[in-house]
Amino acid sequence: MHAQTIDYSALKYGTKENSMASGYFVHPATIAVKNHAYVVTMDLKTAKKLTSWPVRVLSVDGHAPENVRKVKDGAGNSHVYYSFTTTNLKRNINAKLAINVPDVYKAKHNITFRFKTNSLPALGSKATTQTTRTQRTTQGKAASASSVKPAATTASQEAASSSQASSKAKAKSAAAATSSTSSQPASQSSKTSRDSQQASASDQVPQQKTHWGGLIGGVAAIVLLVGGGSWWYFGKH
Repeated sequence: MHAQTIDYSALKYGTKENSMASGYFVHPATIAVKNHAYVVTMDLKTAKKLTSWPVRVLSVDGHAPENVRKVKDGAGNSHVYYSFTTTNLKRNINAKLAINVPDVYKAKHNITFRFKTNSLPALGSKATTQTTRTQRTTQGKAASASSVKPAATTASQEAASSSQASSKAKAKSAAAATSSTSSQPASQSSKTSRDSQQASASDQVPQQKTHWGGLIGGVAAIVLLVGGGSWWYFGKH
């Protein structure tokens, strides 16, 4: 935090007139930029004859003073160093003082400071910083999402491939079952046809045997009859 200087005026509260207490304030003040804000340090000096530190700063810009230090210089004068933090010095900065000079004067006074902002150091914008952080965060999330997305896509593709493989396996099983079912009746039908033909043949063969046997038996009977008759006939004669 590199400090620079800035001049200012100590005015009657809410006016453009110099305050009677303006002689207490040392010029210029110092200013530095910290955490995107101005830190202004002022020196309130009172003479040795007014006793030690007769003037105190109760508040500045609505807040208690920061980094308060009390120091005596070589001449015995009292110095009260204090700071305040703000992001806007182009407006009036109000303060409240307590003055206590024993047996002389005791009171509280408001005072207004007006700073000369022509040569203010650059102040980074919180909004810009926040926007930059948001952009970085968004870019980081986008990069993370892009790195995760292919994995998710790969997983989906693998799941789809697995599903397709399962479907193909099921289709093959179904086809095999259908083929087996369709081939089984054909073989059974062929077997049934052959059995039927064999049955028909077996039914017909005995009939043919019985028929020829009958014929042969008939022929034998005729021969015996004729032969017997002939023998009887020839025996009679």
